[in-house]
Amino acid sequence: MNEKGRSTAINIELLKFGTGAARFALAFAALAVLCISAMAQEETTDYWMNKAQELYHNGSIEEAISAYDEALNIDPENETILIRKALDLLVVGKVNESIETCERALALLDEDLDANPADAEAWQNKAQILRRLNRQEEATQAYEASLAAFDQRIDEDPEDADAWMGKANILLSLGRWDEAHEAYNEVTRLKPLDYNVWWRKAEVISAIGDINESVEAYDKAIELIPASDTAELALGYAAKSEDLAAAGRMEDALEAINRSLELNPKSSVWWHFKAFVLTELDRDDEALAAFDEAIEQNPDDVGSWQWKASLLVEMKRYDESLEAYDEAIELTSKDETEELAQTWLSKGSALNKTGKRDEAIDAFQRALELYEKAILEDPGDVSLLQMRGRALYELGRYDESLEAYDQTLAVSSGIEPHTVDTTAWIGRGDALRALGRDREALDAYNMAIELGPHWSNAWYGKGEAQRALGQVYNASMSLYVAQQLGYEG
Repeated sequence: MNEKGRSTAINIELLKFGTGAARFALAFAALAVLCISAMAQEETTDYWMNKAQELYHNGSIEEAISAYDEALNIDPENETILIRKALDLLVVGKVNESIETCERALALLDEDLDANPADAEAWQNKAQILRRLNRQEEATQAYEASLAAFDQRIDEDPEDADAWMGKANILLSLGRWDEAHEAYNEVTRLKPLDYNVWWRKAEVISAIGDINESVEAYDKAIELIPASDTAELALGYAAKSEDLAAAGRMEDALEAINRSLELNPKSSVWWHFKAFVLTELDRDDEALAAFDEAIEQNPDDVGSWQWKASLLVEMKRYDESLEAYDEAIELTSKDETEELAQTWLSKGSALNKTGKRDEAIDAFQRALELYEKAILEDPGDVSLLQMRGRALYELGRYDESLEAYDQTLAVSSGIEPHTVDTTAWIGRGDALRALGRDREALDAYNMAIELGPHWSNAWYGKGEAQRALGQVYNASMSLYVAQQLGYEG
């Protein structure tokens, strides 16, 4: 089983999955052997780790976490399992549990490093966990220790491809792009027929920003994958598609994801990704069909129901969107407070557009209560404060909404890409405009545009504030920019 660090639709490692076949001489005897073999397989960590990855790629993340728990029942001190479980917990929003799992893995890695301070892989894993725990200075120190250990191995054996790969990965994590590129070139020189190496190199070059060279590396990896390994080929095309989409080459991304789905038509994750690409191409009917296919492959995929609902709102098919939101709410665990809050907030907006104001108010109130509960559960999450402000705004409680946005901006770290800050300034502008304080609203929208010049709703709000202030020409220009950026009221 080969392990590969790869960029995927939700940005975690992928594993190669294998299948086996048996030949039977005596049916009854073979069946007995098969049953014993299957039972034995289920007792191994490899079985449950592979199962977890398979469930993840099908969009069944909660089930994947349960599979990791089964693996940990067998091997409770396996740092690799703990790290992967922590990642999945983060994906489903269980931040506190993810942190606890990271701390467990960190304690085990410290034991390993006490026994062997030159363990480069242990230092690397420790650095990744520390970064996830936002202990950046310690993470950098651990990365440097890992780099030194890999360099020592290379000094002892300059042909050690695994050490070069480790060094390249560390350099990438440290943002030393050119050195990382050179190190990956060494790995491909040492292992020119290893598609895993070309695959990883493609990701690195993509991160550096050379999309053409990255696509060439993906093509090389795909060329080297055995034709019989359709599952791996499907992942290769999917990774290439994601890379192309990130570069804005949506037609090329669509071609690549179609190749992936030809090889693996049962993947709900990649049907979802295809739907996303189609929405970017404004091919809404096809995107809707792709979301339906994703849901058919995994009816319990909350994300696909949410995206489908949002797309139906854009298509002005509001009654259908409400049905989709209801499905998402029903499927979401009651413990997923933030996700439930977001779905209720979106449902309220859809209800508003149908003129069902009373039902919309009820939905917004539910969202507000859930956001307040989520804040109690995770008071350090600034984005929750910002979303609470939006719920209050939708309820017409503008003064309280303004306070919530001010609180958000006061405690925000201001880290790029400034998503929370930009959204909070826009929300502040909306609340001020609703209160008739258009001059202050204009200042707020200008702050939002300074942070996020491509946010269409910031330009729209600015245009409306300018119109209220009698700045007719300026208003028309701002509203034009909003329209060009894709604003839809």
